[in-house]
Amino acid sequence: MLIALLLSILGHFILFFGIPFLSFGSSPIISDDLIIRTELKAEPPKKIQMAKATKKKVAKESVAKGTIDPIAEGVEQGGLSNQQGVAFKVPESGILYYDSYVDGQKYQTGEIDWRVDGNNYRLYINIPYAFVGPFVFESRGSIDAYGIAPSIYWTQRGTRAPRYSRFDRDGNGAGQMYFSEKPEFTPSILPGTQDRFSLLFQLASLLNGDSKIDEAGSIRAIPVVDYNTLEMWQFKSYGEAINEDIPSLGKTVNRHYALMQREADPYKRQVDIWLAKDLEWLPGRMRSIEANGRVLELVFKQKNPIPAGS
Repeated sequence: MLIALLLSILGHFILFFGIPFLSFGSSPIISDDLIIRTELKAEPPKKIQMAKATKKKVAKESVAKGTIDPIAEGVEQGGLSNQQGVAFKVPESGILYYDSYVDGQKYQTGEIDWRVDGNNYRLYINIPYAFVGPFVFESRGSIDAYGIAPSIYWTQRGTRAPRYSRFDRDGNGAGQMYFSEKPEFTPSILPGTQDRFSLLFQLASLLNGDSKIDEAGSIRAIPVVDYNTLEMWQFKSYGEAINEDIPSLGKTVNRHYALMQREADPYKRQVDIWLAKDLEWLPGRMRSIEANGRVLELVFKQKNPIPAGS
């Protein structure tokens, strides 16, 4: 009787809410233009020349059952403006809200809290899911000679313990990685190495500096860290377009980048991002197609300034 009752309740949950983290599809077919069949030559990291922006304060924030220290007060953004390099302008601080979808089904609103204080930044992402708990990500670090330079990246799913990735950088932006999931794995990192979310703001800052970069067909290689991996990600640019690929913004100027896959590697996930000019090239839409066919998507809803005094 008890088992029948539980099955009935479960059936009603599935009927009304779906199963956000189960999918019975097969691995998606990768577009032929996104398959890497030969070794791609990655350009060496390039230094940046940063534009000036207004200095703002960042206050303490309580996250994940604890309180992190405030971002240390740094010099005015533009402290690297005397250095010669590619143009670079960090987006202004703000809170961005995104509608979240799983396999086309709309769930709760996700939030990206982006704060810049001088040459330091904090990026906090919260994507709530009913019954499972929120997906939380945080990236903190500075802006060095090669752009955004994470020093700590952590992620937490629901009530699971957080997983940490620490960037131990030297004075040249290179260094070594340390992972809470793999203490024995300590790979070297190149200058310009990003985490899964800071890379979006690195791209936005480069486009803010020069919107003519990454024309259609070009490939940008970025070393990217997750909670236990370090890989070179290659993004194909589809160039600048005016279309409605970001539904909430209507017809707007955007840039579409797609993560390329190596032919010999097993399928992991297909990542597509659309960066919007009206949002200082911040993400207007992000889509991840997992190996089991499940589609996770965030679509821009609105952007708010940081509340006064926070």
